[in-house]
Amino acid sequence: MSANHTILIVDDVPENVELLKYLLTSEGFKALCAYSAEEARLILVNTPVDALLLDVNMPVQDGFSFCRELRTIEKYKLLPILFITSLDRDIGFEEAMKNGGDDFINKPFNKRELVAKIHSVVRIKDLQDELLREKAKYERELLTARKVQEQLIPEKQFIWNGVKAQTLFHPFFQIGGDFVDCWADSKKLHIVIADCSGHGPSAALIGAMFKMQLFNLSPMMSLKERVDHLRQNMEIVLPEDYSITFCYAFLDQDLVLTYINGGHPAPLLYSEGKTIALTGMSPMIMGINLNAKDEVQTVRLNPGSKIFMYTDGASEAMNENSLFITEEGMKNIFNEAVEEGGDILGIVQEKILKFCGNHTPGDDMAMVCIQI
Repeated sequence: MSANHTILIVDDVPENVELLKYLLTSEGFKALCAYSAEEARLILVNTPVDALLLDVNMPVQDGFSFCRELRTIEKYKLLPILFITSLDRDIGFEEAMKNGGDDFINKPFNKRELVAKIHSVVRIKDLQDELLREKAKYERELLTARKVQEQLIPEKQFIWNGVKAQTLFHPFFQIGGDFVDCWADSKKLHIVIADCSGHGPSAALIGAMFKMQLFNLSPMMSLKERVDHLRQNMEIVLPEDYSITFCYAFLDQDLVLTYINGGHPAPLLYSEGKTIALTGMSPMIMGINLNAKDEVQTVRLNPGSKIFMYTDGASEAMNENSLFITEEGMKNIFNEAVEEGGDILGIVQEKILKFCGNHTPGDDMAMVCIQI
């Protein structure tokens, strides 16, 4: 294993460098030598190094200063750095840690201690490198999955019978468990929004299964029959510790909105200058059969009305003061966005991110807006 690792020795005393080089090469390590921080800097830029043996007392730039400099560079934040110092053991350890070192070796050093510590730090570095490689691989796979999910849940904007439908999907991770879609058949507009508990690949896969079930439904089914079928089929495959909240709505040509809200944040209706939350609540979908009774709600919309649905990643977005937007806050944000005019969903998203400030939203966000 030693032959695969390169150690950089930095010391202004040639005799010390030669001794360390001899000890390291005899153990099978590849040793590189530098007699100042400047020489070491040039080697690090051009050559991969697995560990750094760094003298403290050097002219121009001492070892502590050089170590602090390296720790400000992303590439060297995890590079194992061992100080070689004649300081007292307790003082040496404290100074090594304070200045970004991983360990220290007293002068005159003990060969066995030196070799053991180098083996220890390069073993840790190997594990860190493996984790970084796996992380990079995982991120590449997530990026691919994200592209697939964009095809499964594309953002939409279209006009149906003079009604404007628009969706927005903003996952917290590369991929997420929210789902939103709108589509029209010959007689009605379908509006569906759902939120699977959890984040990342597992939630995204459940979201994909939800869409498969959704688009395998017969066009002749009523809203109640569709929700019953979705619930039954998803409860079969849904793990017990997962759940799905949803809202499924029909809008017919007479502007009558029929919906079932399964544990989801209440749909918001803007009409005649004010926003209200629509009533009605049915059970969410869970990994157990609860013999749920889904209640169908109906509301007639007027010209100029707007319907807004969102997942709880929006209402539970938190700012730097640990305050949530809340459902009441979302009602206010939506009302303000409508009053401002323009791209309602874009304005809503901007207001949410402005509320969060430097605090990154902690959950996926999906939204849909229907404008009569």
